[in-house]
Amino acid sequence: MSTITAEVPVIDLAAYLSGASGALDTAAEALADALRRVGFVSFVGHGVDWALIEEVYDWAARYHALPAEAKADHLLSGTTMGYNPMGGESHADGRPTSLNSAFFMARPGSSRNLWPRDEVLPGFREACERYYGTMDRFCHTWLLPLYAVAFGMPATYFQERFDPSLATLRLSHYPPMPAAEGQWGIDPHTDAGFMTLLPSNPVDGLWIKPDVQDGPGWFEVRQEPQSFVVNAGDMLRRWTNDRFLSTLHRALNVSPVDRYAIPFFFDPRVDTIVECLPTCTDRDDPPHYEPVRYGDYLRTFMRRNYAPVRGEA
Repeated sequence: MSTITAEVPVIDLAAYLSGASGALDTAAEALADALRRVGFVSFVGHGVDWALIEEVYDWAARYHALPAEAKADHLLSGTTMGYNPMGGESHADGRPTSLNSAFFMARPGSSRNLWPRDEVLPGFREACERYYGTMDRFCHTWLLPLYAVAFGMPATYFQERFDPSLATLRLSHYPPMPAAEGQWGIDPHTDAGFMTLLPSNPVDGLWIKPDVQDGPGWFEVRQEPQSFVVNAGDMLRRWTNDRFLSTLHRALNVSPVDRYAIPFFFDPRVDTIVECLPTCTDRDDPPHYEPVRYGDYLRTFMRRNYAPVRGEA
């Protein structure tokens, strides 16, 4: 197995986005190497307007500053997206509750989305929908072809499997508070889906642990300015027959200030059957997993990690 240093590989997408000759193949080769060794990659030169990202960070802070009663009428549940208060990210196995609260949003227009009342936080919904649309287009237009080529597949391979995507925007708040032994802002976990895009954060707190021989163990990610740290999820690992990693990561705010995060989870359609790609198996390495419907896998993941989805809140 590969060895790594305590850093996340950085890939500049500028040449690829400009249509430069050979840039897609070059970026795809670098991406495949990063996913084999680390499971995380840092994208710079991505072309996403950073002013929009800073705006969403500001909205996240304004949302979480609302009084509890202003967030109590749009709660996350097994059938709705909305607010998950501190303590809602608890685990079926009895581990300490995670030290974060979060607002979840599905595709704009979805009947699952619940929002704070307009008079409570005017402009919030429009800002979230604008950011969601920007990220969804970025992933469809640029990242899906890049990932397909990195997997040895035609550039268009994933398009129908993400039409539409089951993407989720999450606005998280990690207050500055002490953690008990074995307690985290978010517990060590792998993501259920395909990939997660996390814009660089002015407050550190993300740690990862690649599953590779002679790796560095847990290390804190130092993000490049105006970058996206992007990690692979369990579906990507299944599609590639464990050739690419779905890496353990965790978060904890040890700073004296509030930490906000705005991850965008970009996942396949709910009815997508995820099975080993033909480029990731051979006679000596048969498929490691049975095919799985993504919606079924995600439902199990959510019930395991969120008390409201289990009907406990």
